[in-house]
Amino acid sequence: MKKIIAFLFVTLFFCFSSSASFNFNDTCKSAYEKIICTRFEEGLTIINQEKKTNPQNLIPYYLENYIDFLTLFISEDASLFNKLKPNKELRISKIEDSENNSPYYNYCLAEIYLQWAFARIKFKEYITAAGEINKAYKLLKENEEKYPDFIPNLKGLGILHSLIGTIPDEYKWATKLVGITGTINQGVSELTSILNMSLKNEEYAYLKTESIFYLTFIQLNLQSNKDKALQLAKYLNTPSFSALIENNPLLCYAAASISLKTGSNDNAIQILLNRPKGEEYYPFHYLDFLLGSAKLNRLDNDAFSYFYLFLTRFKGQNYIKAAYQKLAWYFLINGNTEKYKEKILLASSLGSSTMDEDNQALSESKSNTVPNITLLKARLLFDGGYYQKALNIMIEKNPSDFCKTTKDYLEYTYRLGRIFDEWEYDTKAISYYELTIKNGSNSTYYFAANSALHLGMIYENQKNKTKAIYYYKLCSTFKNNEYKTSINQKAKAGLNRLQ
Repeated sequence: MKKIIAFLFVTLFFCFSSSASFNFNDTCKSAYEKIICTRFEEGLTIINQEKKTNPQNLIPYYLENYIDFLTLFISEDASLFNKLKPNKELRISKIEDSENNSPYYNYCLAEIYLQWAFARIKFKEYITAAGEINKAYKLLKENEEKYPDFIPNLKGLGILHSLIGTIPDEYKWATKLVGITGTINQGVSELTSILNMSLKNEEYAYLKTESIFYLTFIQLNLQSNKDKALQLAKYLNTPSFSALIENNPLLCYAAASISLKTGSNDNAIQILLNRPKGEEYYPFHYLDFLLGSAKLNRLDNDAFSYFYLFLTRFKGQNYIKAAYQKLAWYFLINGNTEKYKEKILLASSLGSSTMDEDNQALSESKSNTVPNITLLKARLLFDGGYYQKALNIMIEKNPSDFCKTTKDYLEYTYRLGRIFDEWEYDTKAISYYELTIKNGSNSTYYFAANSALHLGMIYENQKNKTKAIYYYKLCSTFKNNEYKTSINQKAKAGLNRLQ
């Protein structure tokens, strides 16, 4: 009798242990949609319900990790990061203990590794992040070979291929360490495939928000492709996406970012003012920074209040210096030089300088030079897409009346180049860009380097491959401290497209 009981026990044990599965059912998709809308508490309630109903299903552990990732990515809260760290290994172990007979096995593992890698990068744990990216990539490539028709796999591959494709040549050793090859066009193609599939096939509809979010980030930050960004705007203006935007802070970010980068500043302000703010949504304080920036571009009197909201509520380190810089600019253009000095000084001591915007703010705070108010107003109006107003400010006086330094004259020709570039007056834009490069090639300001970048873009659009390559390569030769990473990354993306 004891032998029979033992046999039954062993049989039941193995039956139970092998019953773990990956079922991305309607309940999991419902949780996923709540999570991607940053309604984490509601998502977690659905996850717990699924765990009780289907305890063998491992998808909830992947979904729990997604909540951790988005929470850390949005909040940048260091104490929370340290608290949530142990969750990763628990979830990895849970999935690895199951049988590898589903495309979701490698996919969930890869996603968890990738999410923690991106979270670690926020907190400067670069070595560990590199190892996790390597593991994620290998899992995704293995999945690609075993399950070539598994659409969700393209998400991680698309992100990685896009990022790797923009790394400047001097950092190529890093890509060898993580063992990844790819191009930005490859990554965009993979993510576009997911977007198209999510629009056609109800099974993958839950991937709509993610795919549009990642494509927006890539087109605006890595490729600086205005036309492609406008194509994404068409997606967002469809009824299906418009309804999603009203209830999704991530899509609000995507839509507002596209509007800001394509000269629709008023539209960006409306999107950000109308974003969902209920208690059910996880706080996304960066959107206050974005709204303050958009209102500053329009020279609105209440722009300062949104920077204060961001600075008092956000627990991370990124964009703190940039927020103080923009706050300082607000006071400067409104005639309060003392307040400008007070706020720009804080940009030197508070926050991190990892992001290009923060690094540029730090550079200004150390320069002990008050910006030229005329050029600053022109810059802000230009950034908002108010090109005629920006030009009017610059041409209503002779440049000698308000340009007092070498930097002023460099910025003056650069700003004219940017305005005519946006108006697609290529001949005038080229002339001003070339003049900026000639006079600023040895400067530490970003004007010459960015002029070279935009000349590369102009010639690429004109199908003049030789000149485009020349100017993209020229970008990395300048001594600019400001925006160096993003300029070189965009230049590398241009070379990647052409070569």
